[in-house]
Amino acid sequence: MYPVIVLVLALLVYLIFSRGGGDSNLPKAYEEDQLPAIKVQVLNGCGYEQLASEFAASLANRNIDVVSVGDTPKPIYDKSIIVIRKGDKQDLARLQRMTGIQRWTSALNEYHNAEFDIIVGRDYEEYMK
Repeated sequence: MYPVIVLVLALLVYLIFSRGGGDSNLPKAYEEDQLPAIKVQVLNGCGYEQLASEFAASLANRNIDVVSVGDTPKPIYDKSIIVIRKGDKQDLARLQRMTGIQRWTSALNEYHNAEFDIIVGRDYEEYMK
C-alpha cells in the first residue's frame, strides 16, 4: 500500500511542475491600458471657476474618457465623490484607483451620457496629481 501512495504523490508532483504550477489555464489579468476607457462626466461641485475643466485635464494620462464637463446646480460639495450612473462595481474600483477618490454613491440612469459622474469638491487638490 505504501509504494502505491508514493507513486501517486510522485505523479501528482510531476503533473503540477510540468504544467508550470497548474495555473496555465487561468485567465491572465489585464493591464489598465488594455481595458476600455471609463466614460465620465466631470462636474464642478464647489463653485471654483474652471475647476471641472482643470480636473478633466488632470485625467488626461489615465484610461478615462471625459465626455463632458459642467457645474452642479449648487456648489455645496466639500468632498469629491463618484456617482455611479450606469457603470458597474468593477469599473468603479478601477476609477477609484485611477483618481484616488474613494467616496461614491449611486444614481442609476440608463440614458446618462457617461458611466460615472465625478463631482469635484473643495478637496480637489488631493486628487489633481
